[in-house]
Amino acid sequence: MRNLNLVCLAVLATFVFAACRKTPDYVAVPFDCECGVVTWQGVEYPLLGTTYILTDSTNAKSRRYYITADVSLEGEEEAHGLSAWIQVPDIGNGGSFSIDAQSGESDFEAWVDEFNPNDPTDTLRQYVPVNAVVQISAAPVSGGTETVNFQLTLNQLEDGEPVPGDINCSGSFTVAIRP
Repeated sequence: MRNLNLVCLAVLATFVFAACRKTPDYVAVPFDCECGVVTWQGVEYPLLGTTYILTDSTNAKSRRYYITADVSLEGEEEAHGLSAWIQVPDIGNGGSFSIDAQSGESDFEAWVDEFNPNDPTDTLRQYVPVNAVVQISAAPVSGGTETVNFQLTLNQLEDGEPVPGDINCSGSFTVAIRP
């Protein structure tokens, strides 16, 4: 019986040591949708994702596009999040849509959020376009790929008001449109 206990103890110890072996640390690889790029403050970054919704259930050509990316500014140790939406009430068959601060004309709306935990004083910055152009190559009515190119001149919001100090954001992306 004593030998059986020793054998059981030896087998148990073997399992414990085998189960506790060291494996390489897991390093997460960021998801890359290969669906577009965004240029933020002069540096190009791949998009992590794009999607859209219909903003008007009675209009199949209404769009609100969403994009996300991880960006890393000079001197930052960790990347931080950039997300944006661009809303066009009716893209028709595609074309060019603009926002012009001087004339006050606006064919679309947009919003950019920069969530930066690297900045202890201002982790969430929000931006609105003051001058912008969006070009859309519309997908067919039967569905397919829609291509969007954008160039936004942004002002940061402080207490809900745009503060002069232009920040440029541009890029292009594709999104799959369902019929």
